[in-house]
This record gives sequence, C-alpha cells and structure tokens, in this order.
Amino acid sequence: MITIQSRKEIQHALEEAFTAVISFIASQPEELFQKSSAEGKWTTGQQLEHLIKSVTPINNAFLLPKLAIKMRFGSIDRNEMNYDELVDLYKQKLEEGAVASKPYIPEPVSLEQKNRLLQKYSIEKEHIIERLNKWSEKDLSSVAALHPVLGNLSIRELMFFTIYHNYHHLDSIKKIQ
Repeated sequence: MITIQSRKEIQHALEEAFTAVISFIASQPEELFQKSSAEGKWTTGQQLEHLIKSVTPINNAFLLPKLAIKMRFGSIDRNEMNYDELVDLYKQKLEEGAVASKPYIPEPVSLEQKNRLLQKYSIEKEHIIERLNKWSEKDLSSVAALHPVLGNLSIRELMFFTIYHNYHHLDSIKKIQ
C-alpha cells in the first residue's frame, strides 16, 4: 500500500515519477527511442509524447481560478479514493478495454525530437509541482476535474493518477528491447 496523501507528499511523488521517466528515456540507447515492445504498441517516443499530452491540460487548468474549475466540473459526490484505490480503478478500466482517446494519442515521433520532448516534459514536471503550491488540502479534495476514462476525480485523485500514469508508461518503456 502506498501512502501519499498530503500536497507535499504528492509533490514529492510527482517529482520522483516524472524524474524516473525522464532519466530512463535519457539514458535509453537511441535505437530504442523509435522502437515498441510489440506490433501495435507505442514507441518510447510515443509514450513520452502521450505523457506530455496527458499532463499539459492539467497544467493549463491549474492556471484557471479554482472557482472556474469548480463551476465547470463541480465536486465529487463520493468518498475520495486513496492512491491504491485510484490505481486499482484505473487498472480495472484498462482490463475492461479502456484506451486513450484521440487528443491523447501520439503521432509518430522521430529520434530528432527526443531532446526537445524530454525538455518539454521536464518543464511540465516543474509546472505541475509548482502550481500545486497554490492548492490547499481542502481544495485538493473539494475541486474536481474530468478524467476521460475515470470520470470526475478530485484534484488530489487526479494527482494520484498522474503519479501512477508515469510509472505505468515507464513499465511499458522498460519492455522495449
């Protein structure tokens, strides 16, 4: 069981998760950047592009006033999930056949894009960690946002997803040989 709960713990876990992805891809042999683990699976570059496409909207939303986010998505009408419960729900949805929707599906990615994408992902990491400083513990639980697979999540739950999502894709990248 993973115990991540407070904003500071979330920020630390985000730092670790993003850094793990960035470090692994940066050290991965170049010939693997455009390779996938199997036919029909994403390449390392596409996995990275997908992660960028996934976190950029969150970072953009964090620029909006919390009231605007709350007016658009409301709040959750259930008990807030912990990290493990959120991960279990996401894994269940994947087993049921959930896949990325169009805005999050990456185009082919060339080796020439590697450094630029790693730099962009590093910037997105800094933004999400920094922008969380403006969120109180109460707001993390009381403001919701819509996840395309999991539905309405509290911002805290969305951060749990973002942490896990990094490791989920890192595991896929590690299968590429």
